[in-house]
Amino acid sequence: MTIEKKIVVDENGRPTSVMIDYELFQKLEVILLDIGLAKAMEEADNDEELDLESALKEIKIKM
Repeated sequence: MTIEKKIVVDENGRPTSVMIDYELFQKLEVILLDIGLAKAMEEADNDEELDLESALKEIKIKM
């Protein structure tokens, strides 16, 4: 897969940023968010399940 990009450099020629097509950016953003969500869900698999009342107490919100 070839990604068209423009590399922005500073006055010393060092790369400072990369410009990509906005539609590609949106697709990459969705993919990264999905990966993050999947990782968070995987990490939460072993967490203790709480009922609503216990969860509210845990976050210190009273009904």
